[in-house]
Amino acid sequence: MIRARDIAGVFEQIAPLDSGMIGDELGFVYGDPDREVSGLGCCWNVHTGSIKAAVAQGLDMLICHEAIWLQPQTSPWYDGPAADEIECNRLRRELLDRHGLVVYRSHSNWDALVHDGVADQAVAALGVDGLREVARQKYFSVSELPEAMMVSELRVVAERGLEYGASRLFGDPEKRVRRFAFLIGGFGENQLHMPQAAWQLGAEALIIGEMSEFIVMAALEMGMPVIETLHSVSESPAIRRQAAILAERFPRLPVRYIPSGALSLGR
Repeated sequence: MIRARDIAGVFEQIAPLDSGMIGDELGFVYGDPDREVSGLGCCWNVHTGSIKAAVAQGLDMLICHEAIWLQPQTSPWYDGPAADEIECNRLRRELLDRHGLVVYRSHSNWDALVHDGVADQAVAALGVDGLREVARQKYFSVSELPEAMMVSELRVVAERGLEYGASRLFGDPEKRVRRFAFLIGGFGENQLHMPQAAWQLGAEALIIGEMSEFIVMAALEMGMPVIETLHSVSESPAIRRQAAILAERFPRLPVRYIPSGALSLGR
């Protein structure tokens, strides 16, 4: 018999909670940590689509990357729902309760994990032979291509490696670059000066997940073209890796990668 707490204990040997950001939401976030687990799903986000996919495969524990709930918002710009009236949260909670799922969240501790974590797996997913890391901060690195290529060519590499053919490119597509940084997830949306930090480490172009136009403009002013993917697209390679690692650690337990995000809901 494997309990959810047992899985969490093994997981935290791989990605200790204290390796993440102070104050980040990590660990069990919903359900009974003492429940017996029949199957484990690893997903980027817990939403109605990923919950239904897990249930269909007989999985009753989820390890997610992003927060389950859409947070309440009080705004002078519109009249919105009260905290207990947010519809997507109601739908998710109803499904979780109906099927008795337990949810554990791993976030910044998996982002920071060397090699198997989000930042490194995003770069690895590009599949570039001879790619070399030349600089690093905790949550991103600067990579050097074996030879210079046009940004439009780097865009094709990113779309092929990440299996996402709808990226957007801002800046000069014909600029030839040798060094780039991949700013995963929301870093191109909420980390105002991470592009400059990457530029100061030698980056000549950026691949990002989500985008703030103001951040992209600043990158362009520094001479760095920007390739935008999608938050989930940039982080899903590491969630697939997470599922593979846990499948090795629990060979008798069904462990599955569960697609999630806007693309999975649109299918």
